[in-house]
Amino acid sequence: MAIVRDYMDYGGKRKIDVLLNAPNIICYVRAVLFMWGIYRALDHDYVFGAAMYLTNCVLDEVDGKIARKFKQRSKFGELLDVILDFTVNELGIKTLLCMIYPDYAFILLCHTVINVFSTWIYRQSCDLTDADMKKTSNWLLHVYEGDLGYYTIWGDWIFWLMFYLVRYTTGPVVPVLNIGLWEILMWPCLLGTVIRTVINIFGKLVVAVDILVSVDIEKVD
Repeated sequence: MAIVRDYMDYGGKRKIDVLLNAPNIICYVRAVLFMWGIYRALDHDYVFGAAMYLTNCVLDEVDGKIARKFKQRSKFGELLDVILDFTVNELGIKTLLCMIYPDYAFILLCHTVINVFSTWIYRQSCDLTDADMKKTSNWLLHVYEGDLGYYTIWGDWIFWLMFYLVRYTTGPVVPVLNIGLWEILMWPCLLGTVIRTVINIFGKLVVAVDILVSVDIEKVD
């Protein structure tokens, strides 16, 4: 019973209130939709798989806005959101792509490792030092925190979605151009993926290494 009480009540605030606040519930829904989408995609239902991936991307935007608007941000929620981002937008979609594009598997795996490692070490370095991610001398990160960052994130997400879809269909043919809509959307979005990768390597990774090395030097001194 003591364990139950500790689970239900801590310092006057119930833990269940954190676990079941609106942003975290959305994350739980995202996890279920992701697994459902992967299951159907593996059964070659590419339309359903693509729909679940896009829904996940939209919900990723929604849960953050709700958390900020209603002041329901939490460490648990932040970590849950990051893990889901890695699972859905990196490991999930790239695993499917490796299966349908085996010739590109090595490149896809390298890209996944770069994005996950650079983003994770950056967040950890900022958490360890209480550094503000938005206050940095690295100009790439300043660009990323602006409107361009929003484009690179969505551009990256849409590129991988289109890359997945064109394996099965090029989409509705656009008159005059005589090119499938998915192909038309894919190439402009590729720029977002390239920019985001550059920022992850020369922005987040460089800043994270600088922060952690500085901490180590201070400890030695």
